[in-house]
Amino acid sequence: MASNTSFTKHTGGLEVAKTYSSQIAGKTVLITGVSIGGIGEATARAFAHGGASMIIATARDKARVQKLAGQISAIYPNTRFRCINLDLASLQGVCRAAKELLEDESINKIDIIVNNAGSHFGNAERELTVDGIETHLGTNHLGHFFFVKLLLPRLRAAAKVNPPGATRLVSVSSAANLFSPFRFSDWNFDCDKELPANEKPNWPVITGMLGISETSKFDPYIAYGQSKTANALFAVHFNRLFSEEGIFAFAVHPGGVRSTAANRTISASPEEQSAALREQMWKNIDQGSSTTLVAAADPGLNPVTGVWLEDSQLGHPITWAVDEKMAEMLWKLSEDIIASILS
Repeated sequence: MASNTSFTKHTGGLEVAKTYSSQIAGKTVLITGVSIGGIGEATARAFAHGGASMIIATARDKARVQKLAGQISAIYPNTRFRCINLDLASLQGVCRAAKELLEDESINKIDIIVNNAGSHFGNAERELTVDGIETHLGTNHLGHFFFVKLLLPRLRAAAKVNPPGATRLVSVSSAANLFSPFRFSDWNFDCDKELPANEKPNWPVITGMLGISETSKFDPYIAYGQSKTANALFAVHFNRLFSEEGIFAFAVHPGGVRSTAANRTISASPEEQSAALREQMWKNIDQGSSTTLVAAADPGLNPVTGVWLEDSQLGHPITWAVDEKMAEMLWKLSEDIIASILS
């Protein structure tokens, strides 16, 4: 469990930030996907509340995130914001954003990176990024993977001056990783071959939770699930490579959050959901940011005892999301995909 056993699914990010303010104060924090009304907004507010000296906020719409940064700065004037345009669906876009940060001499280290941005349950038909990658995988995993690798010099610089493990990488995953393991045989969802048993979607869970019938065709929930499995596997192998340098990585399930993005993807109307269900299942965005804050700042966490957190505590991930062999395979595959695109 986390250091603070009183934290629950009802705990908010602001409370976590106050509890761990000594770990957050003075830190430079990078958050991807900072959008109005989303978990990214709540995460930025919480880090500012905890006394972060700089928040690097990325978004596809720089003007909107600048407006939000101004609102947060008015409340927390001691936190400086640096807003960056970042399109995770384009490797060239990722290169441009990383280059802009690496060339900024005022940013000599990044203490915490939060991979928060993501594509949610896209259209029923498969969509590809500009690089030809299935959109969920390209945005939720591959773009973040590449961005973090490019920014490793700044994480390493932070690790040299921080206590061991205080430099953190947090990937916002999801319980949707229950939907699908990583499908190495068909990672881009061409759906033109039979999958081995250990790569097939978890149809009992998918059908039970979503009412979707089994199919061999593309399904956005399975694609989303694969990308969320990839988020967790990324953290697993990152620790294998960099934990000895003092950089710890964790993956979190924020819970069901009534964010702007979620509202766009939930088909059931409020009238179709009982009041009890809404109260028990859905979190507000502050509550949705709390597990990220715990993963980023709790000094008692160590990936040796677990990389997966949910409801502000260490959780129990499905096996395929934390399998070390699969994590290593995904790391190599990700490098190969990026190399082939940029060659």
